[in-house]
Amino acid sequence: DQFSSKKMPSFPILKPNSGLIEAQVRNAQIQNMYSKSKLNKSIYPNIDTTAFFVQPETTYLLDNYVRFTTMEEVLREYVLPIAVRKRKDKFQLNILDNQKISFFETDPLLLLDGVPIFDTDKFMAYDPLKIRKLEVVTGTYFLGNMTFDGIANFITYTGDIPGFEIDPHAAVVDYEGIQLQREFYSPKYDNPQQKSLRLPDFRSLMYWNPAIITNATTHQNFTFFTSDQAGKYLIIIQGISPEGISGFSKTLIEVK
Repeated sequence: DQFSSKKMPSFPILKPNSGLIEAQVRNAQIQNMYSKSKLNKSIYPNIDTTAFFVQPETTYLLDNYVRFTTMEEVLREYVLPIAVRKRKDKFQLNILDNQKISFFETDPLLLLDGVPIFDTDKFMAYDPLKIRKLEVVTGTYFLGNMTFDGIANFITYTGDIPGFEIDPHAAVVDYEGIQLQREFYSPKYDNPQQKSLRLPDFRSLMYWNPAIITNATTHQNFTFFTSDQAGKYLIIIQGISPEGISGFSKTLIEVK
C-alpha cells in the first residue's frame, strides 16, 4: 500500500519537441500502413546441420538393410562397431576403441535425434522402424572437459524423437542461439518507374549498414535515397580497426 499510494511525477513534453514527436508518430503510422510487410525483415543465416562431432567414422542408413523389429536385432546383425551385452538383465552398449581394436568397458554417449539418452534399457525398447540413420564415432571423443568412450547418434525420420518419453525430471533449456541479422527497409528510386511511385515514404532512418570493410587502400562507396520527410538528418559512422582501435564521426545533412 505504501508504494501504490505514491504518485509518479508527470512526463512533461516541452513545446519545442511536441511537433517533432507528433511528426515521428504520424510517420510511423504511415510506414506501418503502406510498408508494413517490408519493415520487420531479417536475414536468415545458413543452417548448420552437422553434429558437434562433425564427421562420424561409420554411418548406417537403415533402409539399406533388413528392417528388424527390435533394436537389439539391428545392433547385433550389422552394426559392427557396437557390442550389445547384458549384465544382470540390463543392456549395455560398448563401442569399438579404434586405437586398441577392442571394445570399451564403459557406456558411450547415446543420442536420439541429438538428445542424450541415459536409460539404455528404455532406448533398447524403442521402435527401430522409426530410425532412419545411425552415426557411430569410434574411439575416445573429447568435448571441453568431458570425455566419451564413443558416440552412437540415432536419427529418426522426423527428427523430433517421436514416441520416446523424456524423463519428466529432465531440465529442458531453450537456447536462443544466434540472433538474426536485421534488414532495414531502404527503398531505391534509381529508375523512372520507381520515381513515379505514389506510395508515401516517411522513413526516419535513411540507411544502416553494419558490415562495411575498408583499409588504407580500399574505400567503400555506397548510396542511399532520402525519404519524403524534409529536415536535418544525422549521419553517424562508427568503426574499429584490426588492432582494436575504435573510431567515431558524425555530420548533418539537410533534406529540402
